Amino acid sequence: MRTFGSRAERRALRLLSVLFDFVVIALGTLTMLYVVRMIIDLAINSLIHFAPEDALQGIVLILIFLEIFEIIVMYIIYHHVPMKNVVEIGVLALVKELLITLDLTELGWQVLLGMAALIAAMGWVYTRERQREDNYNRFLIERGITEKDVDDLTKTLDEAKE
Repeated sequence: MRTFGSRAERRALRLLSVLFDFVVIALGTLTMLYVVRMIIDLAINSLIHFAPEDALQGIVLILIFLEIFEIIVMYIIYHHVPMKNVVEIGVLALVKELLITLDLTELGWQVLLGMAALIAAMGWVYTRERQREDNYNRFLIERGITEKDVDDLTKTLDEAKE
């Protein structure tokens, strides 16, 4: 990876990074406002005319948007999003699609097979990410390293880059 030697390049990158953070914060705010609106709409629609299928679909959609909000927050804090969280959104989206199509005979066997393959692939990725996280935590515990030590080291490395 190329290091940026000139001071102007580093400043420009820092400015672009800050602007990107503001855009991500705005998206997070809009996402949470949309979740609140969906909750209010779900409550009103359930009081007026309760349909279990619609309520279930609304709840799953709210869960999907909450996962998206969690990913946005993680990006704002860490500037990194674990693949595990992206896979969770994919699984929720597939479950929502299956809930919408209550008559599974409408879907062809090819679509069901494709969804099964997607769920299997996402399950594999999710499992690998969990194993990687567990190995990382085990490594820290075995060596007596705390999260504060990791944060301090990361901060020191970031300062050294600047």
